[in-house]
Amino acid sequence: MHEPTGRVAAQHRVTDAALQTTYAAFIRHTQTCVECRTGGMDCSDAAELRQAYRAAKTTAGASR
Repeated sequence: MHEPTGRVAAQHRVTDAALQTTYAAFIRHTQTCVECRTGGMDCSDAAELRQAYRAAKTTAGASR
């Protein structure tokens, strides 16, 4: 399989960056949120971050 170049490669970098950013935000939140760490469940903020990550993951998968 060939490597994407030009605009396609640029788009892949953008979607990969968005995916990494949303995942990092979710992980960072769950590591620092007292409610997430002690409650054993995601708080509402973590749930929103997880949804954003899943949306970015879906977008990244669809662009391939």
